[in-house]
Amino acid sequence: MARIKSKLKGIEMMESSLTESNPFAQVIAAEANRVIRTLHLPNPADRTAVESVLESLKAVAEPMAPDLARTLNIRLVAIRNNIQVNQITLEA
Repeated sequence: MARIKSKLKGIEMMESSLTESNPFAQVIAAEANRVIRTLHLPNPADRTAVESVLESLKAVAEPMAPDLARTLNIRLVAIRNNIQVNQITLEA
């Protein structure tokens, strides 16, 4: 299970399957961060659309990066409960 540590700029995840050596996780996390960023624009994206995209990314991540999929699920729960969502950061 991933150890999660809150930071001002995002979430640090320290797990072997979520390191910078996993390009699949990097791509999915980068896309999730782009979607999450749209919530903070002057004209924010629709929360339902953001939830839908994150659900799709979570489904894609589950077989190759299960820890990232769990992190995306945490973000989804936070969005649904109107809690501010931070970016996802992958660490070596």
